[in-house]
Amino acid sequence: MEHAAAGTATANINNVGAELRLPEARLNGIILRWAFIDKAISGFGALALAWATIVLLGGFSTLIKQKDFLFVTIITFMEATSVLLTILVEF
Repeated sequence: MEHAAAGTATANINNVGAELRLPEARLNGIILRWAFIDKAISGFGALALAWATIVLLGGFSTLIKQKDFLFVTIITFMEATSVLLTILVEF
């Protein structure tokens, strides 16, 4: 009997915990996901900048087509601008 009562008490505590959960908890989860996605996008942007810089400055620009060279140049300038703006905003 005591074991059944203990199980019921645990179930009641779990239900109370779910009911007393703050509304901000859901918002915190959304913000955490958003921050993770933002960091991932920034990381991919940094990789794109590094790759584009290597292609342009590393001599590989002679091996690619003119249209691809244009895209690589655009990627480099966009990412460099993004990095510069991020640095300026932090100061």
